[in-house]
Amino acid sequence: MVDWENPGEPHVIDVISTTGNPQVPPPYYEVGYHVESFDNATHEAAAAVATYETDSSSAHRTLESGGDAVHTAPDVPHHGELTFNLYAATLHPMASSSVLVAGLIMIFVYLFILLEVIHRTLVAIFGSFVALFFFFMMHGGHTESISTLMLHMEWSTLGLLFGMMLLVGELSHTGVFEWCAVRLLIMSKGSFNRLIVLLCGLVALSSAFLDNVTTMLLIAPVTIDMCHILGVDPRPYLIGEVLLSNVGGTATLIGDPPNIIIGSSFEEVGFVDFIVNVFPCIFFFCVPVSLFMITRIYKYYLTSEKMVTLDVRQLKKTYQVYDEPRLLIAGTSTFFVILIFFLHPLHHKDTAWIALLGAFITIAFTNPHDVQDALRNHVEWDTLLFFAGLFVLVEVCAAMGLLQAIGNALAAVISSQPEESQLAIAITLILWVSAITSAFLDNIPYTATMIPVVTILANEMPETLDIKTLAWALSFGACLGGNGTLLGASANIVTAGISTSRGYGMTFLNFLYPGMTVMIATVAIANLYMLVVYVWI
Repeated sequence: MVDWENPGEPHVIDVISTTGNPQVPPPYYEVGYHVESFDNATHEAAAAVATYETDSSSAHRTLESGGDAVHTAPDVPHHGELTFNLYAATLHPMASSSVLVAGLIMIFVYLFILLEVIHRTLVAIFGSFVALFFFFMMHGGHTESISTLMLHMEWSTLGLLFGMMLLVGELSHTGVFEWCAVRLLIMSKGSFNRLIVLLCGLVALSSAFLDNVTTMLLIAPVTIDMCHILGVDPRPYLIGEVLLSNVGGTATLIGDPPNIIIGSSFEEVGFVDFIVNVFPCIFFFCVPVSLFMITRIYKYYLTSEKMVTLDVRQLKKTYQVYDEPRLLIAGTSTFFVILIFFLHPLHHKDTAWIALLGAFITIAFTNPHDVQDALRNHVEWDTLLFFAGLFVLVEVCAAMGLLQAIGNALAAVISSQPEESQLAIAITLILWVSAITSAFLDNIPYTATMIPVVTILANEMPETLDIKTLAWALSFGACLGGNGTLLGASANIVTAGISTSRGYGMTFLNFLYPGMTVMIATVAIANLYMLVVYVWI
C-alpha cells in the first residue's frame, strides 16, 4: 500500500518502464496496489525511483514521489536499482464487487460448456474477452497491451503440448501405436476388465515419473487404435486412463504441475520428500480404489458383451510397423525427450524446451520440406486455443481477487480455531477447498495463489502448523481435484481433444460422473491418510 499525503479517492497504480517499453521489467508491481489518495488537481503521472535496500532485516523498496515525501512498498527480490513511472487511474465503483463478478463469469462459462451451445474453445475465448471487459471497466478503461495479456498464458504448458503433439504425430505415421495396441490386446487374454486395469495401471505408474499430459499424449492414440480393432467405444478407457493419470501424477514432484510449483516454492520440500510422504498414499490406497471404482462405474460396458475371439497371428500380420526409418528417427527423439524428462530433478530445465527441441529435430529429418503438413495434421489447434483462452480467463479472474478471496477465507477459518484442533482442521480445509476449486478452476494459478497463504499460516502458528504438512494437503487437493470435471486438469482437456479428433466426442457430462466420483473417493482417502499419519499418530 502506497500512501500519498493528500486526500483523494482510491486509485490503482501500474508500473511502466521509463524506456517506453510496455513490457514491465521484473520485478514489477502488479495492477491492484491501491493508492489511498492522489493529487486530484493535476492527475499527472508521478515519477518515482525504487531503490532496493538490503542493510536491514526487513528489506523494502523506497519510493520517492514528487517532493520530499518518502514511501515504502512491499519488496519483490531484486538487486540494484530500478527506475519507473507510476500512473494512477480511478477505480470504477464496480471494483468493490470484483470477486462476485469474477465468480459469475466462471459460472456462466461452465454453464455454456455444459450446454454445448458452441464449441468449448469459443466459450473459453469469449469468456476471457468478457472477463477482460469487466476488468478494464473496473480500472477506469485502462487497457492492457497484448504483450501483457500474453503473460497470463502458461507458455510452458502450451509449449509442452505443441512439442509432444508433433512428436506423437510423427510416431502415428509409423504404425507403432497399432503394434502396441495388438500387444496389449494379447495380454488382456480376452477380458475387457483386465484390459482396462492394465491400461489404467500403466498410465498411473507412467504419470508418476512423466508429466501426465505427456503420458496421455502417448497412451491415448494406442487406446483408440486398440478399441478400433475390437470395434468398441474407446471413451470409457480414455476417461479411466486420464483419471488414473491425475492420481498417479500426484505421487511425485515431477508428476503434476502443482507439485512442481510446491517443490520450487518451499525449500523444505524435495523429490525424496514426495516419495516418502505422498507416494505411499497414492499407490497403496488411491490407485487400487480408483481402479476398482472405474471397473464398477463401467461394469455394464465391460461385461455386457464378450471380447471377440482374436486371431493373434492375423492381427500381428495386419498391424505391423510400416515406416521403420521414420520410427527410428521419431522413436529415438521421443526416447531422449522422455529420458530428459525423467532427469528433471537434476537439470531443472523447463520441459517445454525439451519437447520443442525434440519435435523440431524430428521434423527436420522426417519432413524437411513439408513443415506445413506436420503443423496441419499433427497439432490439435483447437485444444491449444482452448488452453490459451482458459489461462487468460482464470488469470483475469484471479486479478479480480477470486482466488485470493478463497485463500483469505480459508486462512481466516483456520486461524480462528482452537490450537489443539488447528492442524486437523487446516489439513481438511486446505485439502477439500483445493480439490473443489481445482475441479472448476485451473489448478496451476490456484496453487500459486495458495503458496503465500500456506506460508503465512505456518509462520503465524509455527507450534501447531508444520509447513511441510500443509504442503502435502495442498498437493493432494490440487492434483486429485483435477479429476472433478473435464476442465480440472490439462490432461483431461488434451485427452478430450484427441478423442474428439478421432471421431469420439467427449463432453463435460461424459466426464462428470466418473471424474467427480473418483475425486471424492481419493480426496477422502488422502484426508484420512493425512489425519492418521500427521495428527492422530
